[in-house]
Amino acid sequence: MLEILRSDSGHKIVYEYVEERCELPLGEAVRELPLREEIKRGLQRRGIERLYEYQVEALKRILEGKNVVVVAGTGAGKTEAFLLPILNEILDEPYRGVQALLLYPTKALARDQRQRIDEILSAIFGIRCAIYDGDTPIRERKAIFENPPQILVSNPDMLHVALLHSREFRRLVSNLKWVVLDDMHVYSGVLGAHVAYVVRRLKRIVRSRLQFVGASATVGNPEEAGAKIFGEEVEVVEAGRGRRGRVVHVFVKPLARSRRAEVLRLLEICIREGLKTIVFVDSHRSAELLKVMASKRGLRVEVHRAGLLPEARRRVEERLKRGELEAVVATPTLELGIDIGALDAVILHSIPPTLSKYVQRTGRAGRRGQTAYVLTVLGEDPISAYYERHPEEFFKQPLDPVFVELENEEIAKLHLLAMMLEGPLSPRDLGEFEKRVLEELVKEKYARAGKYVRITKRGLAYLRERRSIRGVGEVVKIVTKSGAVIGTREMPMALRELHPGAVYLHGGSPYLSIELRRGRAVVVPLPKDYDLVTYPLYYSIPSELEVLDAGEVCGLEVKYLALSLDETVYGFVVKRFPTMETVGEHVLGEELSYSFKTKGILLAIPPPSGWSPEDCAEAFHAVEHALISAAQMIVGASQTDLGGVSYPSGHVYIYDSYPGGSGVSRTLMRRLREVLERALEIVDKCNCADGCPRCIYSPYCGNNNRYLSRRRAAEILRLVVEEGVEGSREPRSGRPLV
Repeated sequence: MLEILRSDSGHKIVYEYVEERCELPLGEAVRELPLREEIKRGLQRRGIERLYEYQVEALKRILEGKNVVVVAGTGAGKTEAFLLPILNEILDEPYRGVQALLLYPTKALARDQRQRIDEILSAIFGIRCAIYDGDTPIRERKAIFENPPQILVSNPDMLHVALLHSREFRRLVSNLKWVVLDDMHVYSGVLGAHVAYVVRRLKRIVRSRLQFVGASATVGNPEEAGAKIFGEEVEVVEAGRGRRGRVVHVFVKPLARSRRAEVLRLLEICIREGLKTIVFVDSHRSAELLKVMASKRGLRVEVHRAGLLPEARRRVEERLKRGELEAVVATPTLELGIDIGALDAVILHSIPPTLSKYVQRTGRAGRRGQTAYVLTVLGEDPISAYYERHPEEFFKQPLDPVFVELENEEIAKLHLLAMMLEGPLSPRDLGEFEKRVLEELVKEKYARAGKYVRITKRGLAYLRERRSIRGVGEVVKIVTKSGAVIGTREMPMALRELHPGAVYLHGGSPYLSIELRRGRAVVVPLPKDYDLVTYPLYYSIPSELEVLDAGEVCGLEVKYLALSLDETVYGFVVKRFPTMETVGEHVLGEELSYSFKTKGILLAIPPPSGWSPEDCAEAFHAVEHALISAAQMIVGASQTDLGGVSYPSGHVYIYDSYPGGSGVSRTLMRRLREVLERALEIVDKCNCADGCPRCIYSPYCGNNNRYLSRRRAAEILRLVVEEGVEGSREPRSGRPLV
């Protein structure tokens, strides 16, 4: 395989790294474990005579009643680590009803893991496991209520809905003793805040103390993340690195073709060599464009991404598992451990900003002991450029943290209203932040004040409109002219992707958006071979609501703020695919705006004397772009987690893209010095004239990457990082650039 890759003159091999097979250290023999004899016999019948060292440590701490977060690689046996001690305790009181609730991020993963749990239970008489989710038929739900299993498998979304709407379910879980949150790294940002509130609601229902277990292959701050999500102190058990098979990692830089063409070339090689392959991309648009290009080459490829209907995603998973597909192009929806059969190769359309995201995606390959290949395509972007210069640094990074912002007003509103439905809610039981949110709910007539706060009809309607905990913004339904719903998109991203005139790709088919209003985007199909794509032109105006925290970095005052963002789309750029040449620009007949509250940081950097307003605009706009790219590498933010606005006066805002805030900008503030240093490296080491895609261009720029200067940005960042500057005291002024 390496010989084939090296012989291709259309690219260069930037870096090769072979990860050899590495077994985790073994711990005590099964016969010596502090477990009941029937569990030991069950393990031995499965051919297990020893557990891994970390499994034994986790098992003992859980038996001691500790809240534990287990960090171990994909396929390293995390399920046994937390399930064996729980089974041991269940056997002491087998008729107590549901005692353990195992939560997985998705229905597909839960059902996949159910098979593994049943394998373990098959050797232990009397313990049952059942799945309770949105796909569980009414007949099966009734059987669960009438004859409860000891172990219930579900997902946080279903837990949210069931607590809210089902008294029977609340009774079912009232005797719970354990809650397990597997794939805990997923619960970062907005979803993590939602899950933390759902856990809190569960605690209000359960009669006795709950014991919590978290598990993940990649979480850089397990103790902090566990404490935030569970609301309890936790202990951490780490397994260390292990691999069942040999993995060959290769960084490839295309020379004579585009990044997408390089991905397709690598895919053709993998398919020709008989390797079952997943291509990971970071956006819906990239997934859809690759499918279109692959189909033209006769490759049997399907797309797996959020926004497609669940049944469409399940069909792709099953077809890949059965070998009916040569490959799948996926967004991070397939990062999780769903069994899709033996996977031999992973192609990354772009290098993930952090090692954690890389490990999650590449952990799918070689899990059955075979040699696997991970092929990463470096492009013309700041992160690729940095790791092209320092490839060895990539594999030496620490795992990035889970960031959770609990003080999100939009999320708190939803769950406080849910609490009112689930049981009496007294303001005395709430913290200061929640009391303020509660006052707002009463003022807006979603709730009625009293000794116990009651939900109103208006509050019930609010809950009905916001059933999902996967986001926080207003959800826009994507419909055809006949009214058929083909997908969804959240605001404010929907504003940028579904404004009138936008080309929207869905399931490999292009659509033209003709209307966006009242939570609906009406689209019409375009010809399959349509070769134009659109990018929005927009601006954002931040209003500072409150200073939440302040600090000093490199002598510069930095504020962490509550913000109100007014985002306005005023036009769009049309480009031809795949060359991406600009065909034209169009101004909308009516500007479209969306306002939301969020959180972010403010740096007020004094402009150098003698610079014109235009010089300053180009410099600080480029600084904003560079900071967002650097933040992706340092704190693990994804491309769309952060937004930014800069002013010629030197005021630079970097904010959470999600309404209410996700916590990533707070994490950014903690590590701002590292981010500033990385941003300086990005703009200082590029060899372009004064700005290019390798340093300061962004695909999400609202100005189509105008008004940018790499050289002036380097001058500003060098002053901040190397010399230190005192923050500007002047008010912000000039036109905002995003």
